[in-house]
Amino acid sequence: MAQSFADYPNVLNPECPWTPLREATGLPNVKWCEETLCSWIAEPANTWSNVAFLVAAAALWWLTRKEASRTLRFWGPATFWVGITSLVYHASVTFLTQVFDFFGMYFFFGLVLLLNLVRLGTLPKEALFKVLYPLILALTGVTVLVAKAGLPVQGIVGLLLLSTLATEVLASRRATGAVAHRFLFGALFFIFVAGLFSASDASGAWCVPGHHVFQGHAIWHVLNAVGIVFAHFHYRQFQASFV
Repeated sequence: MAQSFADYPNVLNPECPWTPLREATGLPNVKWCEETLCSWIAEPANTWSNVAFLVAAAALWWLTRKEASRTLRFWGPATFWVGITSLVYHASVTFLTQVFDFFGMYFFFGLVLLLNLVRLGTLPKEALFKVLYPLILALTGVTVLVAKAGLPVQGIVGLLLLSTLATEVLASRRATGAVAHRFLFGALFFIFVAGLFSASDASGAWCVPGHHVFQGHAIWHVLNAVGIVFAHFHYRQFQASFV
């Protein structure tokens, strides 16, 4: 059973620092298990676990800083946006920053989906970044509309993941040479396990609200950060196809 905001009195406690923004822009469409504190860091575990993304971003930046490929160099900044937007969202727990969180996730999902379209020959490699930024903004706008319609915005991420997997299968089948999938399988493993932890958190199957170190959704952040690094190594083998 999903957590209810009614179970967390600090969410709309007028003495808490984020309450004015919550009242002005609304509440997110989901409440993760962790207790909301009356603090600038409302969800400590869910907030600080995003440091895993920032560590992954730094590692990817270091790995790719001398690469000629702009696409390879972009993995670090994309991962940074995933982490920093999620960190701000969980620190504040507002609808506005939840949209900001999705904006960050679309940097990663937009990148991998468009890379697959480049591999398929559907998108010219020179057009990747010309399409990426409008795509991120468009998906963010769709997120707002879906949320305002009362529909689960998390489904958008699910559709993007399925689209990425479908285009990956097509691109691999059409490849002229052998495609190694060991890093992709590693990425999917971490993403799948992360999803189980996050689902158990949102459903209340594993929920200890007052524990501010181990939370299912916090573990989701850490495992997905590892998954992004694995995904990067999968796409490195196609760098000759990218700008």
